[in-house]
Amino acid sequence: MLDRILAILETVRESHGSTTITQLALATGIPKSTVSRLVGDLVRQRYLTRTAEGVVIGLRLFELGARASTPRRLSLAALPVLAELFNATGEHLNVAVQEGSEMLSVVSVRGRLRPAPSHAGVRVPSITTALGKAVLAFTHDELAFGSVVTGLDLRSRLTFEKELVSVRTEWVAIDRCETFPGVVGVASPVLSPDRIPVAAISVAGPVTDMDPNRMAPLVRHAALALTNRLALQVA
Repeated sequence: MLDRILAILETVRESHGSTTITQLALATGIPKSTVSRLVGDLVRQRYLTRTAEGVVIGLRLFELGARASTPRRLSLAALPVLAELFNATGEHLNVAVQEGSEMLSVVSVRGRLRPAPSHAGVRVPSITTALGKAVLAFTHDELAFGSVVTGLDLRSRLTFEKELVSVRTEWVAIDRCETFPGVVGVASPVLSPDRIPVAAISVAGPVTDMDPNRMAPLVRHAALALTNRLALQVA
């Protein structure tokens, strides 16, 4: 089954445009009825997208491609950005990518928090962290979003989705001691050239004296700088 799915995806990719079910069946040698069924599954999973002329590569494959090389590229691109942000804040910094329902820290800079709430390699829940909210607010991956909100009752889900609307407006997400007691986090998304969220950058500090409103523009600026640096790497 996997070899047939890969054959279909490869044929669509090489066509550089829309491909019909009939063309896929002829090119792959797979029965037309089987191609139709597999294409339907791939469309539902967003690996393919239907057009008036047939199917094309879907957004989810672009998202996976963007994420595949993210950790190394992020590490290289993030260091000067984090250095500037640390000099401006002195707080704990993180750059993280989404992995399922969690955020995986790729790069971390220790600030004044002791003990440090997280470090590179640590996973934290997407649903409570500023990092996770920053990515989820801009994601098009319905499966990833669904895995995060599973278990929420209707009222909690509506509240969470309303919060994400605010994140999309402000380009800043806030974790008000939801993940770590006494720790406030502020994060902003890092986007690919196709505006797919590939990561988020955050600053975290003690709730007693860290002002999210003061940190917000600094984190937004850092996320934009990192987004631009990643775009230059691609170019």
